[in-house]
Amino acid sequence: MGMFKEAVEFNVSEALVDANVQRGRGDKEVYLYDRDSETRRLSYRELLELVNRTGSGLRSIGVSLENRVMILEDDTPEAVACVLGAIKIGAIPFVANTMMTSNDYEFLVNDSRSHTAIVGADYVEKVESFLGRSKYLKNLVVIGKPEADQISYHEMMEEASSDLDAVRMPPDEVVLWQYSSGTTGSPKGVMHTQGGILYSADTYFKQVLGLAEDDVCFSVSRLFFGYGQGNSMWGPLQAGASTVLAGGRFRPERVLETLERYGVTILFAAPTHYNKMLEDKDVLRRYNLTSLRICVSAGEPLPPVIYRKWKDMTGLDILDGIGSTEAFHIFISNRLGKAQPGSSGTPVPGYEVRIVDEMLNDVPTGEIGNLLVKGGSLALGYWNRYFKTKETFIGEWLWTGDVYYKDNEGYYWYYSRSDDMIRSSGVWVSPIDVEKTLMEHPAILEAAAVQGYTDEGLQKVKVIVVLRTGYVPSPELIEELKNHVKDRTASFKKPERIEFVKELPKTSTGKIQRYKLRETEEQQLMNIRDRQIQAQSV
Repeated sequence: MGMFKEAVEFNVSEALVDANVQRGRGDKEVYLYDRDSETRRLSYRELLELVNRTGSGLRSIGVSLENRVMILEDDTPEAVACVLGAIKIGAIPFVANTMMTSNDYEFLVNDSRSHTAIVGADYVEKVESFLGRSKYLKNLVVIGKPEADQISYHEMMEEASSDLDAVRMPPDEVVLWQYSSGTTGSPKGVMHTQGGILYSADTYFKQVLGLAEDDVCFSVSRLFFGYGQGNSMWGPLQAGASTVLAGGRFRPERVLETLERYGVTILFAAPTHYNKMLEDKDVLRRYNLTSLRICVSAGEPLPPVIYRKWKDMTGLDILDGIGSTEAFHIFISNRLGKAQPGSSGTPVPGYEVRIVDEMLNDVPTGEIGNLLVKGGSLALGYWNRYFKTKETFIGEWLWTGDVYYKDNEGYYWYYSRSDDMIRSSGVWVSPIDVEKTLMEHPAILEAAAVQGYTDEGLQKVKVIVVLRTGYVPSPELIEELKNHVKDRTASFKKPERIEFVKELPKTSTGKIQRYKLRETEEQQLMNIRDRQIQAQSV
């Protein structure tokens, strides 16, 4: 991994929890849990006991080295302890997306061959439905009130020992999976090493954010998302910092209230979250946000208009960056005092970045190409996806699937996903260019540009938009929006069609699922071609 000797064996759970207690932080608050009427404060010493009892309890029900453990629970101290407890006994946990269907969870359990599922009471029904069909799942552990054939997490904990020796392993041992969000198909199990976890904490969190023990972190993005997990677990634990965990659905006012109540110093969110918090300026002004020193954005490119509005309202920069599940966390980021709105920033120390053509040759500065990244936090590959692993992991480099260019000052600028590009009048168009321009119009809350088609089947730009409160769809507004784009960009970027919807399809982490929108347009193209064929046969 570069920073570890091969002969050194350790356990990342022990290195992040036990070590903090040994350094004298036993009484320091590590987690502040706040949901509905329930609030809890957990010290590092209490977390250590929770982790040890969880690991001991899992071992008592047969979980052993390299067994996969699915964790399906909201962002709670117990969810964190389940991840760390499983790792401590040499098992391999992964946190499942809490907003999926029963069929999705059945896929995850079967794909991972999970030995045990630890499930919050709110999600038990979704797992029960396929329990008898699973060849691999031996235990259903319920955090809450269990049924007769289920194991009570709390009873298991009461009987388990608070003393637990960690299984120590090499740095390149796989200790954690994170399933990809599935924006381009079925989720894939991304296999991470314990050395990679520490590498990410020692690079982005320490060298870019300067995360320290007096920081209080809060991530709107949840634990099941690689971005959120790094924000709420690996970075803060490595620094000995505190973290607020708040379950439930995203509500702007609740987030602002949390920031003020707990004196949060670092906020992690996605562009859509910042946009929602800016919708009602009167609400935003009601809260004291002076404790904030850093605001971070990732998950999708941050439109400059949102950056500027947030800066105007709060006086704070938003440090936009790009990461991926395969790279574990952020590897290109803006810096405090040096943020370039619209840019992803510059490479995080410890990572190398290249922009290449299809033959893997570096392209000149200013030209677009495919983004590659190299660093010690890259995953080993995808579980049981040999060919996809070969396509994505090229030697030491990760093919990110993002199209970027670098300017003369060394800043990296997102252009598009490699499969998101749009043809219009024979010219390639970046959807992000169209979306950013439309976002400057006061009527637009969200926008997604995709490959559209005319009635003749010609390729043109189509945009699906969500309007802000107070605006209603009309032919006049469509023309106004088209001209808004045409007047501010090249004429071929003007949308041929604009469709109004109440909401865009998204992953639970807030990413727009363009592939779903593309699928709809591709079906429209097939219909157009069918009509053309029928007309020719008449």
